Amino acid sequence: MKDILDIVIVIMFVIMVAMFIINFNRQQIKKHTDKLEKNEEKNKANNEVKDKINE
Repeated sequence: MKDILDIVIVIMFVIMVAMFIINFNRQQIKKHTDKLEKNEEKNKANNEVKDKINE
């Protein structure tokens, strides 16, 4: 009985660690994609300003 309980606890621990890693990776991916989108918008605005100056 103790062996079964130990196995269940280890499996639950492994699942919790896996969920933490997955969620952390999602958070980091979202952070970097938001940063890229912000940079793209900034570059687009800068290019529009340069185009108006060159006209």
